[in-house]
Amino acid sequence: MDWMLFFVLCAISLGSYFLYFILFRNQIVKLTGLLYQDNNPDAFLNELNRTMSKLFFPKKMHAMMKIDAYLMKGDIEKTKELFNDINSYKIRSGDEFYVRQKEVAFYIELNDVEKATRAYNRMLELYESFKNKTNYEGVMKETEYTYEINLRHSGKYLNEMLDLAKSAKTDFTSGIYYYRAAKCYYFKNETRLCKETLAKAQEKLKGTFYEQLIKDILEKDIKIIETK
Repeated sequence: MDWMLFFVLCAISLGSYFLYFILFRNQIVKLTGLLYQDNNPDAFLNELNRTMSKLFFPKKMHAMMKIDAYLMKGDIEKTKELFNDINSYKIRSGDEFYVRQKEVAFYIELNDVEKATRAYNRMLELYESFKNKTNYEGVMKETEYTYEINLRHSGKYLNEMLDLAKSAKTDFTSGIYYYRAAKCYYFKNETRLCKETLAKAQEKLKGTFYEQLIKDILEKDIKIIETK
């Protein structure tokens, strides 16, 4: 055996691997920066369609990566199309779990009970299949709250929402839980307590989108809370 040739080939293979890894990492950093730091979904999508991205990411990965971009753009039809495309790919259970989480939230926002429920049930199915649920437990619980309160109009999580609001480490998180608690009061036909809790949420959520939303609910029509 020509050992010199062997070592040269090994060096070339190792060098090629590290070069691929560096280019892959750089592309991930670039794409992440465009979407989540620059908040520029159009630039992100343009970069994702370039040859370099097509080299590193298979079609199913492209579909999953595009979801956040089109959600950010508010393109409802394209987002629906992407969620449908995901059904035709075989993807890792962990990846699909997070895709379904986004799908649940998306269809709840559209008040599409059938599709939100289908995605939620798939999330539950995936969650039950995980041997180690630790990394998924928090996401599953938050999705359960959103699904049951916002879509099913359930008030059964009232005490949990109040406890979480009191123990939250930030005003924003506390405000969100108070807002959910207010929704629970509303669905339990406790209008006075609903308004009192909304006032607490408003105080915690000053300077955010929710501050004006809560003002509209309190001053214009309490029924707004049903769908927001």
